[in-house]
This record gives sequence, C-alpha cells and structure tokens, in this order.
Amino acid sequence: MMRRSMTLWLLLATCAGISLFLIKHEVQEREDRLNALHREILADQEAIQVLNAEWSYLNRPDRLEHLIREFSENRTANRLQLTSVDMLPQLLSDPDDLHLANRGDNGIVLPMVRPVSIKAGEQ
Repeated sequence: MMRRSMTLWLLLATCAGISLFLIKHEVQEREDRLNALHREILADQEAIQVLNAEWSYLNRPDRLEHLIREFSENRTANRLQLTSVDMLPQLLSDPDDLHLANRGDNGIVLPMVRPVSIKAGEQ
C-alpha cells in the first residue's frame, strides 16, 4: 500500500513539474512577443512623429507660395487645357435629341447634353 501511494505521489509531482515547466516556457515566449510588440509600437510612434514633422515642414505657407509661383507662372497652356464656350456641353432642348443623351453603365439616362468634340473648339 505504501508503495502504491508513493508511486502515485511521485507521478503527480512529475506531472506537476512538467506542467510548470511548459507553462513557464509559454509565459516567457508570450512576454518576449509582448516586448517585441512594444518595441514595434515605439518605432511606429517615432516614425509617425517624423512624418508629422516632415508634413509640417512641407506645408509651410512660404514654401507652398513659392511652389505655386514656380509651377503656375511662366507655363504655357497646351491646347487641351484651353477651351471655349462652344466646347462646353449644352442642354438638350429638342426631345428628338434624346438619342444623343449619355447613358450610364446601368442604362439610366444621365443629364441630357450634346456631346462635343475637341475639334469643335479648335480655331
């Protein structure tokens, strides 16, 4: 009887020791992962601060004003950027012109306008 109880207690102690070892190992892995996540979060926060600083630097009013002047002035417009009133779409006034109306992807008639080509505005 003494031998059985001693074997049972030895078996229970061995199982408890193995369980504690496995749990300790799992906890260490999760703590390592948590620390890695904290490092990633800090790195991302620093990157966000750098990007915010760059954004603030690039959006300075004097810099934007300089870029507007540089890229909007002294540039000649090409013929596709110029238009005339004749090139603008016109409302259809005649019901017979309904076949000229644009149709959407689902077959619904969009606001009725006369299609105009680029050639109409050339001079």
